Amino acid sequence: MMLISAVSFTQQQDRIEVYNKTIASVGLITDRTGAIASGFFVNSKNFVTNHHVTDDLDLRTAKIEMEDNRVYKVKRIVKEVKMVDLAVLEISSECDDILPLADESGIHNLDVVYSIGNPTDENMNVDYFHLTKGRIKKIDDDSWFYDQDENYTHEAFVIQHTAMIRPGNSGGPLLNSRGEVIGINTFFYSDSLNYAIHVNELKRILDDNNIVYNKSIGEKKITKHESRKRTIRERIEYTFEKQIAFIEMYFYILISFGAFYFAFVFLGIIVIIVYLSAVKSIKRYK
Repeated sequence: MMLISAVSFTQQQDRIEVYNKTIASVGLITDRTGAIASGFFVNSKNFVTNHHVTDDLDLRTAKIEMEDNRVYKVKRIVKEVKMVDLAVLEISSECDDILPLADESGIHNLDVVYSIGNPTDENMNVDYFHLTKGRIKKIDDDSWFYDQDENYTHEAFVIQHTAMIRPGNSGGPLLNSRGEVIGINTFFYSDSLNYAIHVNELKRILDDNNIVYNKSIGEKKITKHESRKRTIRERIEYTFEKQIAFIEMYFYILISFGAFYFAFVFLGIIVIIVYLSAVKSIKRYK
């Protein structure tokens, strides 16, 4: 029980650390219509969200609200790519907080992931800057369409995960345990079937349009070789996360086998009781 409590405490600390490290770079995008969506800054001028968010955005009133009450006016849409459902905006001023984009070599099945955004319920109540935790289930090419646009099929490299998202999370980041963006949350089917566009799709758009990332405007771009390097601390954290995942799996198996064991014993007791009752009945009959 003490070990389980320690694991639970560590997981809670991880959630808090990721949230505190990244929340200043995550925004709520809205306009005069009151529509709610999410997104994040990749540099001091550019904000990333989904195409289906910007498609109906009223640029005259569009704004990005931050968790600490900062507000940025949207200046223009820099790039929209409908196929992969991504868009890049430019703000009128500058934001000092940005999120780093992860390297693909560090994204794997079963990795712990976090979603941050502004989910809404069926009554349009907003859970502002809410974080959920889950794991990657699958990484693959996929295609999908939206109910309001059934004649158009989107196609992209996506990450299926269990960090629950809802309407309003669209455009928000899917993060790894180091607070790096590994995907852009886009659509869902159920609590455990959530989908994010893989960060590689975003990098391709940014590179093609000379939009900088993993740095502020004017700084030297981080090379692919440099982005793959991990500090000793990061390696230790990564190893520890894997150990925690193993412990979780071990206890799940242990509890499952324990349940089977007690069910088997209970069934045996019932069989013995029925047998003894039958023997007594036969003796009485004789």
